[in-house]
Amino acid sequence: MDPSPPQNVCRLLLVRPRALSPLRWDLIVQTLMQISDSAIVLSSVIDPHPSQNIQIVAAMDGIPIVTHAKELPPGSFTHIALEDGAPDMMDEKGDPWPRISFSFIAFLAEQIAARNGLMAIFNRYRSFAQSLTNLIPLEVSFSYESLICQSLRQLLSANAAAYCEAKVDDRIVTVLSSDPVSLFAEQASFPLTEAVREILFLKDRYFDELDPKKTGILHLPHTGSQHVVVFKLQQETAPSIPFLLLFPPPFPEENPQPEMEFQNALELSAPVLETSHALFAHRSHLKRKSEHDPLTKILNRDSLDAFIDHAWMEAVSRKSPLSLLMIDIDHFKKVNDTLGHQIGDEIIVSVTSKIAGTLRSKDGFGRYGGEEFVVVLPEIEKETAIRIAERLLGTVRSMRHPKAGGVTVSIGVANFPEDLSRKDDLMTLADKMLYEAKRGGRDRVAAKTP
Repeated sequence: MDPSPPQNVCRLLLVRPRALSPLRWDLIVQTLMQISDSAIVLSSVIDPHPSQNIQIVAAMDGIPIVTHAKELPPGSFTHIALEDGAPDMMDEKGDPWPRISFSFIAFLAEQIAARNGLMAIFNRYRSFAQSLTNLIPLEVSFSYESLICQSLRQLLSANAAAYCEAKVDDRIVTVLSSDPVSLFAEQASFPLTEAVREILFLKDRYFDELDPKKTGILHLPHTGSQHVVVFKLQQETAPSIPFLLLFPPPFPEENPQPEMEFQNALELSAPVLETSHALFAHRSHLKRKSEHDPLTKILNRDSLDAFIDHAWMEAVSRKSPLSLLMIDIDHFKKVNDTLGHQIGDEIIVSVTSKIAGTLRSKDGFGRYGGEEFVVVLPEIEKETAIRIAERLLGTVRSMRHPKAGGVTVSIGVANFPEDLSRKDDLMTLADKMLYEAKRGGRDRVAAKTP
């Protein structure tokens, strides 16, 4: 069976124009290679200096690249695409080959490339929108800022993206996350310049382009980008405004298509990102309210139990220590009975605020009930936990309430694995030690003796 195309098929020989830029030529040739069908095929190319990309694609599709039509076997093409004004090319009989205007072929190829570019944006946009569905299961631990940077960078094919927060009154910008992660140093910050501020306060516009030197960043990251896009995540102004810094790839002057695709993707993503940001902020607010005690803003009982469960599993799997402090405000019932519940609430808030200020970010701190609180200390041995408890005694003891005067607490300590081996015994032992501290005179720490 003869594998050659039927006689009525247009088999096109594409001749490279002399003045055409390499980038535009590569785009046209690769597009024509991809769209060949039963009616028209790109059969061969005349190109004295083909790029590596063209050579690879041509080799995959079996399309010969030659320097002159005489190098091709007879019958390998039926038409020639020549630039306007170029002389005809003659066949072996001296007759001109049927020609097609190269400008017409180039126009069709670039229109198809633009359509393919839009389809590529659409497919990336679909993946981008799908990634934002991770906002729904908030019980799954993830970084919202990191998710946005990764998703938007992929959608835009950008060199880098950074999630920032501008504190308008302090005129400072903090970088919360970036992709790549190493784009900025940890906890990077820079001054809020007037150029960035103007973009953040623009009405009815989400983003604008800026010279990187006008961002205020002291040490600009090496992204290879000539400009930076400031992309705000909310339209209304506020004391703290979240926004993105986007570093686009360099766009070739000869081919405006990539820049158009970038701008189109930005326009598509803007309202979606604003909606997702508002949704996440609202759901995060509701989640915080559901997990924290309304008076003290520390963990409530359910969240405290969940924290202890997680800390216990981590301690067992890593074979690391875990300490728990049970804390009770001394003579609190007397305060409520004599000074009223409002003063009691003020003391509870003051005590929890003092204690919270001394803890690590990895520690758990919650309200167990009434005037009782629990501190969970992952990776802390018993001896260290006792020292921490004694430091907390001094911290609370230094307090003075204008009506109640001095305040003290009593603390019971329990440790895994030194004191116990079962999770259910952890709270029970700490509560028992708290009772011992109160029975011993209050304002003291009690722990199980060997």
